[in-house]
Amino acid sequence: MPADVLAGLNPEQRQAVLHFESPLLIVAGAGSGKTRVITHKIAHLVQEMGLAPREVLAVTFTNKAASEMKVRIEAITGIQAGLFPISTFHALGLRILRESGSALGFDAQWQVIDDDEQRRLAERLLKEHFPHLAKDGDNLLRKIGLAKMGLHYPNNGEFLRQKGFAEDEISVFAHYHAALQKNKLWDYEDLISFAVILLRDHESVREKYQRRFRYLLVDEFQDTNPNQYELIKLLSRDRRSITVVGDDDQAIYSWRGASVRFLFDFERDFPGTRIIKLEQNYRSTPEILNFANLLISQNTVRQPKQMWSDCQSSHPVFVLRSRSKEEEAEEVARLVQCLRRDNPALFPVAILYRINSQSLALETEFIKQRIAFRILKGLRFFDRKEIRDVLALLRLALNPADDLAFLRVVDFLPLGVGSRTLEALKSLARERSLPLFQALEEHLGDKFNGRPLFALLRDLNRQPDGLPVAEVLSRLLQASGYLEILREKDEEERLLNIAELREFIAKWEAENPAAPFSDLLDRMTLETRDQRGGEKTEVFLLTMHNAKGLEFPTVIVSGINSAYMPFFLRKERDEIEEERRLFYVASTRASQLLVVSTASDRPSFFLQQVGAAAYLPVYSSREIVDGIFPAAARAAGPAAAGKGDGRVVARRDGRFIVHPIFGRGRIIEKIGDSKYLIHFTDKGDKLIDTSVVKVEFM
Repeated sequence: MPADVLAGLNPEQRQAVLHFESPLLIVAGAGSGKTRVITHKIAHLVQEMGLAPREVLAVTFTNKAASEMKVRIEAITGIQAGLFPISTFHALGLRILRESGSALGFDAQWQVIDDDEQRRLAERLLKEHFPHLAKDGDNLLRKIGLAKMGLHYPNNGEFLRQKGFAEDEISVFAHYHAALQKNKLWDYEDLISFAVILLRDHESVREKYQRRFRYLLVDEFQDTNPNQYELIKLLSRDRRSITVVGDDDQAIYSWRGASVRFLFDFERDFPGTRIIKLEQNYRSTPEILNFANLLISQNTVRQPKQMWSDCQSSHPVFVLRSRSKEEEAEEVARLVQCLRRDNPALFPVAILYRINSQSLALETEFIKQRIAFRILKGLRFFDRKEIRDVLALLRLALNPADDLAFLRVVDFLPLGVGSRTLEALKSLARERSLPLFQALEEHLGDKFNGRPLFALLRDLNRQPDGLPVAEVLSRLLQASGYLEILREKDEEERLLNIAELREFIAKWEAENPAAPFSDLLDRMTLETRDQRGGEKTEVFLLTMHNAKGLEFPTVIVSGINSAYMPFFLRKERDEIEEERRLFYVASTRASQLLVVSTASDRPSFFLQQVGAAAYLPVYSSREIVDGIFPAAARAAGPAAAGKGDGRVVARRDGRFIVHPIFGRGRIIEKIGDSKYLIHFTDKGDKLIDTSVVKVEFM
């Protein structure tokens, strides 16, 4: 039997579900139940207003979010999820082109290429026609994608020049576009661009889809780019039958083409818009929300709102005044160990950071203390391309017979060793049983001589007494020109990662003066491999951007200092405000315990703006543990902690369960006598029937 779609909704959520008289903008704060509103509104349209499932279009940004919506709607309505057109923007664009693209000359043979195929195509074109740009493929594809988001193709050269395209780059764009057309291929941005062009230029096609989709809902509206917003406007027939849901305070993706201005333009473009704000938070404690509200209130470009919660007051927000990233890593590792011992209910734990290079100190300390962890939506520090590139240089300096390192070096550096030379070199090396580097030096002198890097590698191999590895690395980077290559491409994060590696190596040498560098290479290889094992982890490391949409009982936000928050390269007012939004998003991922760590003697001015009354400053993990669990309660054990003290333990109010396969999850909604909609950190939303699967309620 279908569930009552209005049951359990708060007054604002209920108003949002029932409003159909005009366009609706739902400003949904963090953790305010926006997905529940969207799915219940779809259910109301079908069950109470008589629309067929196929007539209600819902658009979101990720396949995971679309899948979770389908799971929830089927649970609410009992109608098969596949009947509802719920999809990402790209899937919607593809569907329109498949059905109606013949009007633009597309037939059934056209296919979509993924990111890897797109990159390979660009690399081939650059090698054939623009060898001097051969190493710029990723940057050029990013620029091309951003241009397409505004419907700008190679025939609009003047606009491309205004957007920073050089003449060669416009030519690359033209060759790339021609190759796609010749091979009947679309890349991901084409799917939306051509769908927009089709609907804009062909009235009959536009009207067909406007008749088909009688109501339109858009999730994460603050993340739309120009093409996506144009697609929304073209599909909305009367500019009334539409609901968009977004939060300007969580707009953090301007670097990939999204613009928060569309959220403010919506009222102008859709006359008569009603705004409903969802300000009740169902995730975080009042202390966390107070901190987050004070933080984001400093922004000037936002819809005013004040998040609140009727959850029980709990732990204070802690600001750990760590003085360096190494001290921060040590204290965070100790805190994780203490929390695991004293209160496992505060797990999983997420450690968030602004950029990837900040994870190195944390990874190293966690490995040292044997804390199992996982990098979510990203690579471990030593798995990143630029780190592997630099380590290949060091390996070759250490061992000239390392052919794998040699092959990597000649691949990522312009050293005049192309595919033909490499094949000849491999043949020589096989015939004479020589390492590739030695074969190059002895038999292909024209390729070896005149290359400062090869000469340096030869000299380093001949030195009887090894130089400090940090000095060797500096010489290698200078001779290779690798840092200049990255600077020319504006690869700032890769440069920061290499700087972090150099600092790490210098510190390791200072602590291990008698140990050969091979010891460090061995340790990195073995320990990284150990961490990739199948051990279940409840400690996650991830960037703040990658944390969007997730939640954890405990969140530790690291590196909140003048260098990283706001990030030192972002100086304009709108950039500072986006950095503040990013910190807000990171803070509101926490449901029970929020710890902010400075990792510097110069804390972020964002903390000064929040004000010391909103948090408890501490200088060690022990102070945090004492602030959560009074000493007497801790001595008596976890079960005793919290009796008579509202701050002490995580809430055990039926909101969490442990599933035998999916692990720990939070109850979103009870459906019927035995079914629960559960959110699992790593698996998303699942409908669980507890009469079939035995779960533990916490």
